Amino acid sequence: MGKEMINSEILELKKRLKFCDDASFKIEACYIIGSEKRIQSRMNTYLTNLDESDRHKYIEILKKGLSGVLNRNLLNLSFKRSMEGSDAQKFLLKLRDSELNDSSVLDSLYEKIIESYSTLGNYLVVTLYDAYDVVREGTDGISQGESEEVFRYVYSCICPVSLAKAALSYHEEENVFAARVRDWVVEMPDVGFLFPAFNDRSSDVNSLLYYCKDPLMIRPEIISDILGCEEEMTSVVENRMFKNVIEDVINEVPEYDTFEVMRNVQDNISEMLENKVFSDEPTIDSRSAVDLFRHSGIKEEHLPIVEEKFKKEIGEDGFLHADRIKEKGRLEMKGENVKISVKPEASSLVEIRMIDGRKCLVIPMDSDMEVNGIIKKIRAKLEEEE
Repeated sequence: MGKEMINSEILELKKRLKFCDDASFKIEACYIIGSEKRIQSRMNTYLTNLDESDRHKYIEILKKGLSGVLNRNLLNLSFKRSMEGSDAQKFLLKLRDSELNDSSVLDSLYEKIIESYSTLGNYLVVTLYDAYDVVREGTDGISQGESEEVFRYVYSCICPVSLAKAALSYHEEENVFAARVRDWVVEMPDVGFLFPAFNDRSSDVNSLLYYCKDPLMIRPEIISDILGCEEEMTSVVENRMFKNVIEDVINEVPEYDTFEVMRNVQDNISEMLENKVFSDEPTIDSRSAVDLFRHSGIKEEHLPIVEEKFKKEIGEDGFLHADRIKEKGRLEMKGENVKISVKPEASSLVEIRMIDGRKCLVIPMDSDMEVNGIIKKIRAKLEEEE
């Protein structure tokens, strides 16, 4: 896999938007009636021509489309491989090179969006063109050298437009409270893309950055039909799919304890990442999943079930990214009347024991514990009772 945009490069472009007085920022806004699949209005101008309040509202929208977590809300996407190059890639290059001055190119963009963006609601498409004079970092990583490249890019966001909620408001002239006029409000972006990618602080026309507000609804039709890119799963989706595999295995072989399997699997994934056992990208396919579950306590006779469930959920040749299925939060155990949360690094403190014929989670109370914000000196109390 080639280079991808990293957090510092995304942040650099996001900060770039603060300089909205720069004359290079060209903006196109297109309001579309979703139920009728038609364009209601369009605006094409430079940001510097807008009123300051309007300008900053657009900047707020555009900055939001560069916010989030890599592999969760922000995905580095590559174009589908083709001997002659992707038609979508060629179109995006044409869009970039037009600098938003060619109405026919913009018309084609909106036709693609209207055809692929499935919604009955109205929405606003905000597209930005910018030419960023990239200043190279000095050899010390701090001082700045001379500019070596002008990064020319287009950045587009699709924002739902909804009718404001009914409410009472104060009417100053009449000095009364009455129903306010319900108007149409532009929400923060649902999806967006930046092309070309700003990889290694330089233009990479073979990839782009994709934004999705909801990691569970990445709108693959936009990725495939409009952008012509290979679909990429978010970390949320990969994590959920991997949990489905674990759940399917345990449902098939109920003798295993969910907490114990989950803890062992997560401990082993962490160890694999820390020890850098992967020769290339840290991914787990069906074969390595079998090894992972073997070292996590699954018996040899049950390992074919692991392979079967993994292929069913992920695909015959599918794989998951190890760093995306690793739990970064707490391990949680939920029941009808109880919820226990444990830090991953402290999961070994929790034991599973048979007590009076019942399987129980045992947590040693040999340190100060806090209950509803009240500190209880458990150790001192136990010593006193002894």
